[in-house]
Amino acid sequence: MKKNYKFIIFIIIAIIALYFTRINYGEYGLKKSISACVIVQKQMSKEITDEKAKEICEKEIKKNK
Repeated sequence: MKKNYKFIIFIIIAIIALYFTRINYGEYGLKKSISACVIVQKQMSKEITDEKAKEICEKEIKKNK
């Protein structure tokens, strides 16, 4: 019976740790995707501004998410 309690406590702690990891690092991938998209947009069109490229990329990435 003690083994079951230890296992259940371990699972609960693991779930909590994964939840906090997702909260802390969830935006990291999104920011990297947007910055990569902005770089590509700037290379494809020299006339586009950084702000406009960022707006376009945010719309496209959030639409696909």
